[in-house]
Amino acid sequence: MQGTIRAYTSYTLNAFRQMTRANVDKVTLEFGVKVAGKVGVPYVTKGTADANLKITLEYSFRKQS
Repeated sequence: MQGTIRAYTSYTLNAFRQMTRANVDKVTLEFGVKVAGKVGVPYVTKGTADANLKITLEYSFRKQS
């Protein structure tokens, strides 16, 4: 999951860096991730669990002189 978040973040921030006409000072990214799993013994017992994670990243670009 960490690699996926890093890849999406890097891709998005690079897109903003390459926009030379835009005057972007700060970018806020928000990801929604659902994690789920099942465990148990077949025909005897079964359990499930899931969680929703909200990840917010705020990045400020450095001013170039």
